Amino acid sequence: MRRYTITVNDTAKVVNVEALGADTFRVHIDGRLVNVRLEDHRDLAWEAPITPAIQARRTANTHGVAGTTPAAPSVVAEPVAAAPTPTSPPARAAAGASGGRDKLTAPMPGVILSIDTVVGTAVQRGDTLMVLEAMKMKNELKAVKDGVVAEIYVAAGQQVKFGETLVRFEA
Repeated sequence: MRRYTITVNDTAKVVNVEALGADTFRVHIDGRLVNVRLEDHRDLAWEAPITPAIQARRTANTHGVAGTTPAAPSVVAEPVAAAPTPTSPPARAAAGASGGRDKLTAPMPGVILSIDTVVGTAVQRGDTLMVLEAMKMKNELKAVKDGVVAEIYVAAGQQVKFGETLVRFEA
């Protein structure tokens, strides 16, 4: 679990975030638990500052006991789509050239120990492409599909962030 201190409307709030899966999180804020699913991840180093938006929706509390007065409605947070932000040319080129499963991204932050392929190599799903060290553990990163390695965006010894594109494939 990670703990963050954020400011909302000039009020400091402590937020606890628990990872339930690769894209699912449980967020605890103001005494409420909210389940959150990550729809998209972009490298924020190329993006404009983050402007989160949450819209509250009132729901009836159905946890009352017979014969008691109903509790006040609870508030459920729903994500609101943010306006798209412009990206720099390198980020736009990488995003446009590698859609969906045509790329291998870093599953966690770490350091690339070795690259076991070169551009132009035909690979099959499951072939080891590189080794990523994270928290003193070596993780083999494997091809996510059959294809040809079109581009390699990293070098051995380079530190990478979660979600950073490492390799792009061609069919």
